[in-house]
Amino acid sequence: MATRNRAEGWKHAKLSGHSNETIITDKINLDNKFKEALASRLNIKSTLKLATVGGLNETNVLDVFGGKTKSKTDLVLEWGATKTNISIKKSAGGQVYLIGVQRFIDGFEKQFDKVIPADVERGIRLFIAGAHDVQEILAEKRLSTGVKAQIRVYEQVKNRLTWQTLEKYNAELTECLLDWFKSNIKELALFCFQRGLAANKEDWADFVWYHNEVEEEVKDSLFNINEMVEELASQKSIAQIVPGTVGGGTTIKLPFGFLQWHQAQIQFHHQQKVLLQNCSPK
Repeated sequence: MATRNRAEGWKHAKLSGHSNETIITDKINLDNKFKEALASRLNIKSTLKLATVGGLNETNVLDVFGGKTKSKTDLVLEWGATKTNISIKKSAGGQVYLIGVQRFIDGFEKQFDKVIPADVERGIRLFIAGAHDVQEILAEKRLSTGVKAQIRVYEQVKNRLTWQTLEKYNAELTECLLDWFKSNIKELALFCFQRGLAANKEDWADFVWYHNEVEEEVKDSLFNINEMVEELASQKSIAQIVPGTVGGGTTIKLPFGFLQWHQAQIQFHHQQKVLLQNCSPK
């Protein structure tokens, strides 16, 4: 079987996703049984007027900076005067949001009217990207004890600190970073699944729906996002926010997936199995 390189993989995933969204939209508009079942799950009593999809024809929406961004909404359902926005996931895991460090910091603060503390910002920059003294830190002899050569090479090439090095460098920084993720897990989930950088509520997603009509297999699961984030903030879910252990610790596990470095940006991943462990689908 032929394999795809990374660029081809991204293109295939995007086109496959749009095809999936279009098929779902057509089924809602044309298949009464499918439409009624979805309406029941959404607790909608009105008659469906129209289902529309962004897909290849999606347009940018106003962002929190006064510019333009992509909406998290893939499917819009019009029920009388009411609209329901749905984000569709065609696979059980993968990227849910990719963003540069500075844009994430600025966007998160604007989206939720919060200030990210300086020590947390410092931790994010050292762990992901943007700190200008990474190479100087890596040159400190005290940080080299017990570090495998391949991990140190990785840190030097990626210009970032793995969790074990960050903890040796400044343990209080790692504690602050984890505490911040735990305290803001609701906002992080809303950022990734519902809002992104979109400024207006009408552009935010109301539900995230794992459903595939193309080739990949995925368990059908529908989550009300506002209810989902409350469950993600439970003590059970928060306890899952820990650093990864592979390669010295290059990820942070979250109760909806994990985050990692990707080309000097923060890449948030969703994992359906993790969501199903922590949240109640419709």
